[in-house]
Amino acid sequence: MPRPGDRRPLICDCAITLLADGGARALTHGAVDRAAGLPKGSTSYYFRTRDALISATIERIRAHSRDAMNNAEPIGEISVDAAAVFIAEQLAAFTGVRRPDAIAVFALLPEVRENDSLRTELSSCLFSLDRATALLEVLGSSTPREDAADLIAFLSGMLFDTFFGIRSRAVGGVRPASESVARLLRQMISTAR
Repeated sequence: MPRPGDRRPLICDCAITLLADGGARALTHGAVDRAAGLPKGSTSYYFRTRDALISATIERIRAHSRDAMNNAEPIGEISVDAAAVFIAEQLAAFTGVRRPDAIAVFALLPEVRENDSLRTELSSCLFSLDRATALLEVLGSSTPREDAADLIAFLSGMLFDTFFGIRSRAVGGVRPASESVARLLRQMISTAR
């Protein structure tokens, strides 16, 4: 929970918006100051370097992801179909209210390529390996951690496709996300038996 008067959440939210609207080049300390309506130098006071600003922005996206999961309707009885619908709803949020978070992550990819620490942070800010592992354990996977990593890779690819691939062009013949996720989950669970 941010302290009263703490400008860090505002700064990071503005950084997310700048990344989503203008890509990585748009993310500068000065641009964040202007977008946030803060005095010049405010962003650099809190985050001295570009890497520090990027790291804090990634952590803010992770906090948004945590909040989205914590505020989501519970699955109820856990089944492959129920899990697939739940996951598809989370994916759909990335095309709506969470779109800036998702686009910001893609915008940061070239920025973190050579920085192992930032790359690790970025790779885990939208989807939780621990939560996916727990879900796959409940569903009966014999290799839940490995299957969770595959599920996250699949979801990341679907998200990319939603913004930049076939799904972005709204062409026919594309399965609904819940069906695609259910097919993958069934395959993971069936190999466990």
